[in-house]
Amino acid sequence: MRSGEVFAGRFVLKEVIGAGRSGEVWLAHDTVVGQDVALKPERVEGDRETAVRRLLGEPRAMAKFRDHPHVVTLFDVVTVPQHGAGDEGVRGSGEDTEPDTYWFITEYVPGGDLDRQPPMSPVRAARIGAQLADALVALHEAGIVHCDVKPANIGLTRRGAAKLLDFGAAYRVGGTETITANGPFSFTPDYAAPELARGNVPRPASDVFCLGTTLYALVTGSPPRGGEPEEDDGDGQRLRYWKAEQGVVALDADAVGPLYPVLTAMLRRDPRQRPDAAEAGRLLEAVAEPESAEAPAAPAPDTPETKPAGRPRPRRLRVLLAAALGVSAVLALGLALLPGDRDGDGGDGRPTRESGRSSVRGNSATPEAQALIGDPRTADVCALADPAALSQFGVAEVDLDYGNFDQCDLLVHPDDETRIDVSFRLRPGPPSETSEPTSTVGRIGITQESPESDECTLLLTPDDGADGIVGVRVNMGEGSVAGGSATLCTVAEEAARSAAEVLNEGPVPRRSLGYPDTSLAWSDACGLLDAEALSVVPVLKADTPEVGVAKWDCEWSSRVDEVEAEVDFFRDQPKSAAEGTPIGLSGYDAFVVPADDGETCRVYVEYRRYSGENAETAAEMLRLRVSGQRPTDELCEMATALARSAAAELRARHRSAS
Repeated sequence: MRSGEVFAGRFVLKEVIGAGRSGEVWLAHDTVVGQDVALKPERVEGDRETAVRRLLGEPRAMAKFRDHPHVVTLFDVVTVPQHGAGDEGVRGSGEDTEPDTYWFITEYVPGGDLDRQPPMSPVRAARIGAQLADALVALHEAGIVHCDVKPANIGLTRRGAAKLLDFGAAYRVGGTETITANGPFSFTPDYAAPELARGNVPRPASDVFCLGTTLYALVTGSPPRGGEPEEDDGDGQRLRYWKAEQGVVALDADAVGPLYPVLTAMLRRDPRQRPDAAEAGRLLEAVAEPESAEAPAAPAPDTPETKPAGRPRPRRLRVLLAAALGVSAVLALGLALLPGDRDGDGGDGRPTRESGRSSVRGNSATPEAQALIGDPRTADVCALADPAALSQFGVAEVDLDYGNFDQCDLLVHPDDETRIDVSFRLRPGPPSETSEPTSTVGRIGITQESPESDECTLLLTPDDGADGIVGVRVNMGEGSVAGGSATLCTVAEEAARSAAEVLNEGPVPRRSLGYPDTSLAWSDACGLLDAEALSVVPVLKADTPEVGVAKWDCEWSSRVDEVEAEVDFFRDQPKSAAEGTPIGLSGYDAFVVPADDGETCRVYVEYRRYSGENAETAAEMLRLRVSGQRPTDELCEMATALARSAAAELRARHRSAS
């Protein structure tokens, strides 16, 4: 192929403008419609049926977004047999002869791609990022994950608009077209989300991570993994892949300036804790706003901001960023609330109780902050669980004695072999200001998180500015056959609507009988482990735990081997030797229980037994968990050491109280 040749009877070749997986990408002039286009070859190799299915997945994906302003347009696909690329060898894609090379005829993006370009300002990168986030929203709504967002796959038009290029790695939810040797899914290690590098099924949050690493590279000149060259030697490749699998990122806050909080949220290792593409786009738009042609000059210090008449004031960036950085508590387990754990309680962290009911004495929380939940230690979470509302799905019953004190489970049995678990749970943190409810019940908004294949989560939030979220997470019970997110979300919607009706009448009802003085509900789980105790897990960041409601739960993490440690309270039937290895800790019965996945070990320390629902024996327990990419024996040793320290501290507190 040479400049000046006519390709496929209509395209006059001009010059080579790049290199694709299967050869040179040409700029050509389409003599039929009179515009410049790009010609990208894709060669069929190996098993023809499989190769063609994979190859055609890209144009089929691109065709869905023909009218999107930030996705490159695919005009046509022509085929060329191996024996020649001239006019006599070109056949239309509808003919019977099997081609050896497919040529994608796409929109020509004159600004070129952004690979190896000089660093740009954070504000300009934010504008590009917002445009790409808009493209990702469209992809995700269509069930497509791009999987390979990176500077080389971003082009610029003459006017500087960003275009998402190259859908060769795109994953269609439920499809298998993108299984490659880079696998099982195609990705670029320097930019890939950790779940992609580990071979997990791509999800929309994976694209958000890739966009975050891309924006960092556009500003600094290299991705946040150090920017090592793509060397062919074994050590260099192994290091790049290891960093990708571990989700290693190192952000220079000074270099990225106002982008730093946004990128911090987008690059969270846990995909459930990242903002979705729509929220990421709003955050990036807020950063890009100062450079907008319509935006006013920055106000002088200590003077009010002004905006052009008739133009709505955008939300403050710091509010949006706070929402993004606080999203982890909501995404991880589906609900949140502002705990009523304040100074001015009974002096020992315990509200006073009068006439069989619990009340808060001297609580410094404002009435607005307590409008939805109040003190979690007096809230009756099970009052939100209505078995009658879910009876259409099967026999429904409330389990009053399971999980931590911040949750209540409602179990639905469609048949003798299936169980659906509906969990109402309270978590710390204010509601996100960037999530719009999909429906409302009076003053309560209902918002759906992106559904997983094995669960569905809905959040209930007040629309009057009161802090607090109550939410519902639905998944299939142990041993049940999953019914898919659609089935689970149908149950979740009914459960959420029923709970919203209760909340619309006022705050969560109070418990008719308070927890007894001996209950762990009055204890602080986080205080059971100090820095010295946590040192048995040497990689943990002991000074930065994630604290749950009323300090009933604390979790520590690290950046090494995905190691995490957690201490929380737990209620269930007493454990037995059939479930784990029995040990004694400070006079308490305890059980070491490795998980079947080999990546988690838990130790349950039985604190006290009590008569639960239907006079069945239940137990309050202290639960220690250690998980990560370590041998199971090592995880259990660390979990046991933590349990030993926590049990000793719990025994000392019990003796002091008595």
